[in-house]
Amino acid sequence: MGLDVRVIQRRKIKCHYCGEVVDYRDIECLDSGGRAWYDVLKPIGYYVPYDQRTEENDWYGKDMVLTDSQATQVRNFVATYDVYNGKSIANLIAAAKCDGDDVVINADW
Repeated sequence: MGLDVRVIQRRKIKCHYCGEVVDYRDIECLDSGGRAWYDVLKPIGYYVPYDQRTEENDWYGKDMVLTDSQATQVRNFVATYDVYNGKSIANLIAAAKCDGDDVVINADW
């Protein structure tokens, strides 16, 4: 079984009256995969070996909203490694940061 990775640009939808977040909308979604992704999933805290998982750090198959630092790490990773959709993912992350949107990652292995 391979590693499937999805990177999403997600926008917060806020109430016009009170300003609270009421929903989210996925703006763009790109898929990638391959063993090379483990090199970035471990440092950002998404992938944790099975024997070290707890309820707090078990992200398997779940969406993880990345911090600016983590998003930069992923962007640098896809710019360095030759992964499927790498340039498009780097552009997605840049656009999300520019627009003030969240960068979300989801992986299944």
